[in-house]
Amino acid sequence: MTSPVDHARIPPVALALGLAGLIPFAAGALVPWVPDIAPGVGSRLLIGYAAIILTFLGGIRWGTAIGPYDGRRQSAELLGSVLGSLAGLAALFLPPILGLTLLIAGFLLQALWDVTSVEAGRLPAWFGKLRMLLTSGAVLALVLGLIAVAIT
Repeated sequence: MTSPVDHARIPPVALALGLAGLIPFAAGALVPWVPDIAPGVGSRLLIGYAAIILTFLGGIRWGTAIGPYDGRRQSAELLGSVLGSLAGLAALFLPPILGLTLLIAGFLLQALWDVTSVEAGRLPAWFGKLRMLLTSGAVLALVLGLIAVAIT
């Protein structure tokens, strides 16, 4: 007999993997404050990893776009799903201050999209909770990286 699914509770595996995914963000935010590490390592780590994660989030949204949408809605979902990847790619080629700023905006916009999709019933309630938690950690690390770049 299976137990009922609690759609509001974040699945433990998703929570554990999501929190583990914050480790590279934390490392990138802390590296600039460690003596004897080459300048720019932290910002390169943050920008590269954030670009990867924005692409991952876009992949999640691409997957949800194959759901029961009409053609117009599906097209909008598919288009939106690739914008994070494009922002991440652009961030790799921008000066660190601009790249980090673009990534912060990308994560905040992705979180807004995810939460509004949860509120509209297109995604499970737990996903919105998880996205807010993980976005908070990612954006905090990106802001700390931005501060480190600005003062060094």
